[in-house]
Amino acid sequence: MKIIEKRDRFGKFVKGIVPWNKGKKEPYSAETLKRMSGAKKGKCPNTGYEFKKGHIPWIKGKKGVTKANITSFKKGQIFSKAIIEKRLKNLRKKVLIKPNLKISQDLAYIIGILLGDGSVFKCSTTYNIVLDITDKNIALKFFNSLKSIGLNPRINERMPTNGIGKLKKYIVIAHSTNFGLWFKNLSIKKLKKSLNKKYLLKSFICGFYEAEGTMYTTKQKYKNKVYKKFHIGMSNTDIKLIQFVKGLTDKLDFKFNLNGPYKNHGLGYPNAKSIYRIETAIKDDVYRFIELIKPVGKNIWR
Repeated sequence: MKIIEKRDRFGKFVKGIVPWNKGKKEPYSAETLKRMSGAKKGKCPNTGYEFKKGHIPWIKGKKGVTKANITSFKKGQIFSKAIIEKRLKNLRKKVLIKPNLKISQDLAYIIGILLGDGSVFKCSTTYNIVLDITDKNIALKFFNSLKSIGLNPRINERMPTNGIGKLKKYIVIAHSTNFGLWFKNLSIKKLKKSLNKKYLLKSFICGFYEAEGTMYTTKQKYKNKVYKKFHIGMSNTDIKLIQFVKGLTDKLDFKFNLNGPYKNHGLGYPNAKSIYRIETAIKDDVYRFIELIKPVGKNIWR
C-alpha cells in the first residue's frame, strides 16, 4: 500500500498521516551508512572539503583583503590613526543608547529622584545612573521609569556587610552616555522652563520626595486628650534646590515652611554640608499631598 505524505507549509507531517519511515531502524542506505562510519571524527565525510595532512594554506599569516575563487592577494588599505579614531567614534555614536529626553512624567520623576538620593557619574567610557535605596517599591518604580524612556536598567539586591544597616538594599543601575551628558548640563533654570505643566510638577515632586522625603507622627496633647500629629517634609544640602522645590509646592497651594540650616550628622564628617528642610504639619496639606502626589514609598497609610 502506497502512503501519500502530507505535510503543512512548515514541512511538518499532518496529524493522522503515518510517516514512511515509521518502525524502520535503519532509514539510511547501506552506501550512506558506510560513508558515515568511515568518516574521520570531527571532519566532513566529503574529502573534497578537507585539507591534506601537512598542507599550509597559501593565505596563512597574511593580512589584507581576499575574495572568493581568486589566487591573487590584495594588500588591505592602511588608514592613519586619526581616521581610525574618527571611524570608531562615528560607529560608537550609532550604537549608543539614545533615550527619549523629551520632558515627560517619567523623565520628571527620574530627575526628581536623581537630584535627591540618586547619582549620575562618569565611569570609563559611559555614565552610570544609580539609585541605592531600601524601599523595594521605589526601586521598582524608578526601574520602570528608566525603561520607559529607552534605557536598559538592571536591579540588584544586597544585604549590608558593614554592620551599620540591617535592611536589604535595592540598587538600580543603568548606563547611558547621552543621558549622562544631558543630565550634567541640566540646571534649575532649565528645569523651571521644562516643568511647565501641573502633572510634570507632581511627577518631579514625587521623585524628589521619594528620594529625600520623610513622613512621621508626633503626639500632641489638647484638652487632656492625646492626638497624633502628622509631619511631612523634604531635605537637601543644596539651598537653591530646596528653594526651587518649595516654589513648586507653592504652585500646588501647599504651605511648606523652609527651615535650616541644620548640622549634618549623617556622614560623620566635620566639614559636611548643612541641611535645609521644607516641612508642613497642617493636616489638610499632609492628606492632600499624599492624595495628589501619590508616592509609592514613605507613606504611612500604605
